[in-house]
Amino acid sequence: MQPTFLSSSRNPLLQRFRRALRRGELTPDGCCAVEGAHLVEEALRSNLEIVAVLAARSAQTKLKELVPEHNGRPPCYLTSDRTFRALAQTETPQGIAALVRLPPAQLDQCLAAEASLTVVLVGLQDPGNLGTILRSLEAFGGAACVLAPASVSPYNPKAVRASAGSLFRVPVFRNTTVESMVRLCAEKNVRRVALVPRAGTPLGNLDLRGRIAFFVGGEAHGLDAATLAQMDDAARIPLAAPVESLNAAVAASLALYEAARQRNPGN
Repeated sequence: MQPTFLSSSRNPLLQRFRRALRRGELTPDGCCAVEGAHLVEEALRSNLEIVAVLAARSAQTKLKELVPEHNGRPPCYLTSDRTFRALAQTETPQGIAALVRLPPAQLDQCLAAEASLTVVLVGLQDPGNLGTILRSLEAFGGAACVLAPASVSPYNPKAVRASAGSLFRVPVFRNTTVESMVRLCAEKNVRRVALVPRAGTPLGNLDLRGRIAFFVGGEAHGLDAATLAQMDDAARIPLAAPVESLNAAVAASLALYEAARQRNPGN
């Protein structure tokens, strides 16, 4: 069946794509907009519910490659290159996007998993950092990413691109307060480990083989004193002078790597 051509920029589906991409949030019915051939391919590979695939007229060949015509094919649509460029958020659009619905998950179940590994982001603002952390979580066997209030949206197009598809497979929980997260960690026997630039225990000296939640602060101010007071441990990554601190994504990724290394020493 040939894709339906959408000629009017006022078409409701095109407006859904435009709003979701511009706002970096889910649509009212809970869909995430992704743009680019790689992300659409990752969404298809992750067995997500694909609500719609949209392609510019010039990208029809790519659409056929990514979404072959068969009975299980999701709804596909075409529009003009000009209309697609108007809704796209990349500087050089590849002419393909999709609306996908992420699978539901329960935070308490993620934390309760054996040797669960979680990252809690408190006030993180950079979408690229968030996407990188999601990618590292998947790479090192993480269970979940938790975003405290006032953190960047995981559906921000830059965060989605930086995650390289990991957003589709790593559960993300938003607007979870530090207090409620601390309480959940206590209930599920999860050690709370703050990442700090100085005055903490060297990361490699901590036993990270059990259930762990790494708490990571925002780029500007890190974790505040009230949050640090609720931690079980504070860990620092030893640095050569004169470097005093690391990018939040780099620090979280190194912590996740160290935890994975301790859990799988032969790998």
